[in-house]
Amino acid sequence: MPPLFDAGVPLEALPWGVEGDAPISSRRFRYKAEDGETDLEAYFAWDPSLLEGGGGGLPGVLVAHTAIGPQEVFVHTCCDALARMGFAAFALDAFGAGKCVFDKAERDALFGALRVDRTRHARRILKAYDALIEQPEVSSTGSIFGIGFCLGGMAVLDLARFRSAPRLRGVVSFHGSLDRPQIADPEVSQGSGSEKGSTSCLLLHGAADPFSSPENVAECLSGLKDLGLPVRLVEFENVKHGFTRPEKTTPEDWDAGFAYDADAAAKSWAMTKAFLHAGGDLEAV
Repeated sequence: MPPLFDAGVPLEALPWGVEGDAPISSRRFRYKAEDGETDLEAYFAWDPSLLEGGGGGLPGVLVAHTAIGPQEVFVHTCCDALARMGFAAFALDAFGAGKCVFDKAERDALFGALRVDRTRHARRILKAYDALIEQPEVSSTGSIFGIGFCLGGMAVLDLARFRSAPRLRGVVSFHGSLDRPQIADPEVSQGSGSEKGSTSCLLLHGAADPFSSPENVAECLSGLKDLGLPVRLVEFENVKHGFTRPEKTTPEDWDAGFAYDADAAAKSWAMTKAFLHAGGDLEAV
């Protein structure tokens, strides 16, 4: 497989920094998209010491990537940090490109149809959930969570909206794409008898993010509440898009609506850890 994209920032500068020092195990493998044909790439990490002597496996976390794809240090080190926190972490793939994608036209060719058909998008993310819970290191009955950055925030929220992942206890959107999509009811789209899940949704949002207007944020909140999904919005004042990304510091980034914010990054990661360790309880944040 090609090398990971590295934005050139030290690990210590990422929101999770050096999250413990436990040795972890990992593997990369392929799984199928919702069409049954497209190959998607997973990165999966866990702490093998936590499985010694049995115990029934680990709780799982899906990690959904930004608009450049999952093959980057940022995503993989996030999974590693989650593994050291006691989770089995799975970096999902929404593109199937086998590499990070920086060209907008190429990205639109890979993902444009999923932006339009959000039910299909939800099914693609559900395939990652299915692949995660099939891993032998993952508990057969334990909780599953999702976290996503930028485009990945949309991914984990669409999975919660689809209500077809019954073990999905909570999702976290970091500077995510916030809106109110039309997603078919799973009982209609997948046949009667689908087991619905109810998932807590934590939205970590920069109040100065130009990609999700206040109107879109309000629509997102009302849509989640209308589905009966518990939701909490945490807004960071004067914070722009991509606030967890330490490389977003140039004037060009600022003009494009991106800006790293160390305080928001640290607080949002601390909130996420509390949320995950509390089993998706929004009151713990």
